[in-house]
Amino acid sequence: MIARLAAFAVALLTSTFLLAQDNDTCLACHGDSDSFDATQGHLVVDIDVYAESIHGLMELECVACHTDLAGQEEIPHSTPLAAAKCDDCHEDAARAYQTGVHGYALQRVQAAGVRVEGARPPPTCASCHTAHAIRPSDDPMSTTHRLAIADTCARCHGQPGLGADGIVQLPQIALAYEESVHGQLVRSGSIEAATCTDCHDAHQTRGATDSASGIHPTHLAETCGACHGDIADRYQKSIHGRALAAGVSDSPTCTSCHGEHRILSPRLSQAETHSTQLATATCGACHDDPRLAAKYGLSPDVVGSYVDSYHGWATRRASETAATCVSCHSAHDVLPASEPASTIHPDNVMGTCQRCHPSADAAFAASYTHESASISANPINRWIRSFYLVLIAAVIGGMLLHNALIMNYYLMERRRAEARQAQIERLDRAQRLQHACLAFSFIALVVTGFALRFPEAWWVQALTALGMTEGVRGVAHRGFAAALVLLSFFHLYYILLTRRGRRELGAMLPNVTDIREATDNLRFHTWLRDERPSFGRYDYTHKAEYWALVWGTALMAGTGFVLWFPERAATILPAWSIPASQTVHYYEAWLATLAILVWHFFFVIFHPEAYPMSWTWMTGKITAEHARRHHPRWHEEETGPIAPRTPDATRSGSDQ
Repeated sequence: MIARLAAFAVALLTSTFLLAQDNDTCLACHGDSDSFDATQGHLVVDIDVYAESIHGLMELECVACHTDLAGQEEIPHSTPLAAAKCDDCHEDAARAYQTGVHGYALQRVQAAGVRVEGARPPPTCASCHTAHAIRPSDDPMSTTHRLAIADTCARCHGQPGLGADGIVQLPQIALAYEESVHGQLVRSGSIEAATCTDCHDAHQTRGATDSASGIHPTHLAETCGACHGDIADRYQKSIHGRALAAGVSDSPTCTSCHGEHRILSPRLSQAETHSTQLATATCGACHDDPRLAAKYGLSPDVVGSYVDSYHGWATRRASETAATCVSCHSAHDVLPASEPASTIHPDNVMGTCQRCHPSADAAFAASYTHESASISANPINRWIRSFYLVLIAAVIGGMLLHNALIMNYYLMERRRAEARQAQIERLDRAQRLQHACLAFSFIALVVTGFALRFPEAWWVQALTALGMTEGVRGVAHRGFAAALVLLSFFHLYYILLTRRGRRELGAMLPNVTDIREATDNLRFHTWLRDERPSFGRYDYTHKAEYWALVWGTALMAGTGFVLWFPERAATILPAWSIPASQTVHYYEAWLATLAILVWHFFFVIFHPEAYPMSWTWMTGKITAEHARRHHPRWHEEETGPIAPRTPDATRSGSDQ
């Protein structure tokens, strides 16, 4: 303190020898905003603000900081001023700043001699303390007051794209701090809440990789312990703290579980310490890592055995009462079972269980461990699993075979019954062949397409095990796509150049009558109409499905070729069309697949009068009675006029 006062005295004494350079002289220009244009606003000094600052109250002359004015008597001065020299008076703070990351960044910029375009300049003293409105940190109006520090740091660390050199991007830590319990407490006016300088130091800010830094992993417990002393003591005695002190850098420390800046209350579901996150995300980050398990000889199945237990199932359903990792192992003083102070030591484990199960005894406590719950580590569980896998395969396989035989019986009986009746050709051989090829290629495209999108699905992994690697899948998908395109050209030939095809196309063209028939059909099936509408060869359901197929095939083929040959497509189409094609291709695939399952399968399989399946797609025929009841106008075209239908027409039936 004495050294600082002496420095101030020297500065004041020196300033008295700079004739015509007192504050009034400087402020005659710099205190008048009209003296500078819009780009020179930083040269304007608010006289009242400066007068209330710590330097103004000390009546410090301008030239005490702007020392390069010494000896200049020309007013106004012609050369730009260098940055104010703070280190003449604040030597300790300046030295600390120079050894911190901010000072290092400034030294790099100065050494380079050029400023990278777009890079934010490193902070200097004025960046945090301001140039002329400097107030003591205990002043509530100071930019370095405890309740203002976060906002001061956020000027840089809350900006997106903040980088050390215009290339390296630094995280927007101010935004994370704002959401944290510390940030919320500061916003509420708590003077005791942790702020930036509590962890990072005010001037000698060091990075986490610096062994002398307060946020280096080996010092974090001490830093956090300044406020959380009891917790820090327990952590340092735990297996994690002792391992870290022994040089095990993989051992977790405070920020490993709580996060660095976005430290949330464990009551919040998005917090890393919330019960639903602990096993899989927080503790599991280390204990479910095969690399760390192998490196340190940890049990590889502790997370899996917990997740597959009642406790794990309940916490995944956001239970607030089910036990989590910390319920048994504690949150901070985690110790192995061999330690007498451990919560899972044989002498203590019953008491641990009794926290949730008051009547628990020693036998109950021994009934649940990670080893006993694990299938791989518990031989009894392994035997039970093996037994049930065989039992399930035998029982369910037998059920499937049994039901398949019954289903086959009804399928064949339906076919025989239809064969005994008068029939009309619905689909010729060419149509049946087209349908079979379409069905096969469509299903193959669905399987090989969704296998790319969902590689971790069990059925995809099964196909991969059978040899459908990504290379095989890609070739197969493109091959089936090419087959579908060739089929589409054959279909065009069929409907345009063959007599039967042109007739089919004409019958499939939509018209206004379809709207009336659709309305009448829905009224009939909701008991608002007595008779079924008189459909022709194809009704509105067939037409909607056919033209949706035409549209979908064209769309999938077009986007598919863009994705197959993106380099060629980029020379013809705008750049946005390639990612847009991928999005359209994916969602159109979903639409087509669901349409087949919900619409087409209903009419050919699940419709009450089609169940268990319409044979038309294989035989190409339907019974004359079916045609008369469901497509009377077409039936009349094929067989001649029919007698008027009676009002007791059935209210159900497949339209295939």
